[in-house]
Amino acid sequence: MKTFLSILSIKTNNFSNEKIVVGLLAVSANQVFYAYSKDKLKVLNKISHQDNLSNFAESILNQIKKKIDKTNKENFSFQESLSLKKELFSEEYFNYLSNYNNGILNFSKPYEINYLFSTLDFEKYYKNFVGALVEPENKEIKLTLHKKIKPYFDKKGLEEKADLNYTLHSANFKGVLQDCQIPLITKNGNINALQAIDFNMHPNTITHHLYETKIIFDALSNFAPKINSSVDKIKIAFEEPKLKSKQHILLDLALKEYKDIFKFISPDKVDSFTDKILNSKNSKFSSFI
Repeated sequence: MKTFLSILSIKTNNFSNEKIVVGLLAVSANQVFYAYSKDKLKVLNKISHQDNLSNFAESILNQIKKKIDKTNKENFSFQESLSLKKELFSEEYFNYLSNYNNGILNFSKPYEINYLFSTLDFEKYYKNFVGALVEPENKEIKLTLHKKIKPYFDKKGLEEKADLNYTLHSANFKGVLQDCQIPLITKNGNINALQAIDFNMHPNTITHHLYETKIIFDALSNFAPKINSSVDKIKIAFEEPKLKSKQHILLDLALKEYKDIFKFISPDKVDSFTDKILNSKNSKFSSFI
């Protein structure tokens, strides 16, 4: 699934064409990602001969943010047609935003990334290109699901009894068309695995993760007889999204449709799950491949 990236820079000198990179824009099939560095904007006045360049640049960047927020809000519904998505999420979108170009702001020529893009991917590229971390919109930083459960995977000795961030290769598992990862997989008689799905993400992303985990379960079920084993329900670490939201509707459907193959657990249950692995005779799943 294609994503287009464009680097945002501000021209600080009209004569020498000097620029400073201040932000990044990424347009995927699921979301438009956008951020700029307020710290970099603060130094513009010091290195430029133009008066109040920082304030002027931030005003333009804020206009773009409002336009992108509106795009994310209005154009990502289940009712939206595929033809509209194809038209919206292309290089044409950058041409649309380039209307804000006025000799000071510059969008680099977009280049293509051919995989499903996530918030973590955006943060990584933002750090590489802008040289800073994505700044939170408010001072209260809410931990993501993955950050909440990460300490439970860092327990001493766990990686000796379970594979962490294990990759199921398409060449080894029937039904897996593209290599995919699962956070934890182990074996103690039966094969036992854990997935983490953030139900606060965009509905399309949630659906993708659910489908992928279903494929993983089917692939493991097909493989298990080869090692005289079977597969327990895959544990899905999650947090309940806002009631009546599209994400909650998806959660309700998943609880109903996947009740025979998934077991949904809260983040704190991951703690006890990994403790149980440490205190049992579990083995790494990879040792049976």
